[in-house]
Amino acid sequence: MEASEYKTFAKVYDILNYDMPYNLWLDIINEVKAGAESILDIGAGTGEILKALSAKRKLGIDNSLEMVKIAKENDASSEYKVSDMMTMKLDESFDMITATADVLNYAPSKKDFTTVLENVYAHLNEGGVFIFDVHTEHKMQNDFNFELYSDSTDDVFYTWQTVPGEEALSVWHELTFFIRNHENLYEKYEETHYQQTYKHSEILKIVNDAGFIIDKTFSDFDTTNVITEVAERNFYILKK
Repeated sequence: MEASEYKTFAKVYDILNYDMPYNLWLDIINEVKAGAESILDIGAGTGEILKALSAKRKLGIDNSLEMVKIAKENDASSEYKVSDMMTMKLDESFDMITATADVLNYAPSKKDFTTVLENVYAHLNEGGVFIFDVHTEHKMQNDFNFELYSDSTDDVFYTWQTVPGEEALSVWHELTFFIRNHENLYEKYEETHYQQTYKHSEILKIVNDAGFIIDKTFSDFDTTNVITEVAERNFYILKK
């Protein structure tokens, strides 16, 4: 199986993510932003997070050209460019870097995950902050274990099949879209995406080896909620 680019999904991303708790991510980011004058958002998608943040310099990157096109239309206050988190060389550094909504789970191996952390460290100013979140072991083993999901609006219907990958704590997302066109007919599109997560202890080691200082870790948007076995999303706030 081969992973797709976010082409069709980019067109309907905001429609199908109407219930994404962007405000909860923003609460966390703003709590630790502490006057950051420059922000880099990795996997910026359609720009919903970055456009709500205030800073003199705001840059969003995504490896999907379609996502970047939409973000540019959606957010005139920031710059957006196509760049991959595993190979990024941006010739500038930032006071804050964010990677929300399980962006780092798209690093397809532990080596790639490590590379992303090293790239972030290289693009972070001294004293800067990096915030990211990942799917937990619990979520991978329970919510992504051959589960089938679906949703619809007036113009879009989709099914989302999850298939565990060969590697431990990995998943293939098989997405099928039916999108209404100008002739009032539904066109079918398909995409496949791969995600990988790691045990909390493994992530802590990778983070430490990359040179970061671990400021705080917590689960499910609650900064007072210590990492537990039964959770959906783990958060990491790191400093350089």
